[in-house]
Amino acid sequence: MRRLQRASTLIESLAENLGLGDSIRLERIKNRWEQLIGPPISLHTQPVYFKNATLTVHVESNLWFTELRYHKEHKENIITKLGEFGVVSVRFKQGDVVWPKQPPPPAPDVLLSAGEVAYIESLTQDIKDAELREALRRAALKSFARLAVSNRTP
Repeated sequence: MRRLQRASTLIESLAENLGLGDSIRLERIKNRWEQLIGPPISLHTQPVYFKNATLTVHVESNLWFTELRYHKEHKENIITKLGEFGVVSVRFKQGDVVWPKQPPPPAPDVLLSAGEVAYIESLTQDIKDAELREALRRAALKSFARLAVSNRTP
């Protein structure tokens, strides 16, 4: 464990010497933004720049920009929660908030009829390559399941 601590210290020191310290801290802040700041603020903001202990945060709308700018407790809360990263001030700026897209939720489990399953099996039975046959079979099952879900009446 002690070697890992020394290696971590060495890497951090090297990053600082190369001028990468602020960039690394920014990425660490981005990775934990939702966890540390929490909704609803984290859903409408995104940290975009970190230099000299000042974090610049994009805010997606004028409404949220006004809310954050004029309610000092929000700013103080962010500074407190991000103190471990060396943040001593926060600057809000209206701009794009673009978080990576979340994967779509898994399709609900749907039981296909015996006839549908038999039809899918008949489509794939003549494929010689076992791996290809199984991949096509799974794709057809998934496609039929999606159709079944979309054809349901609420």
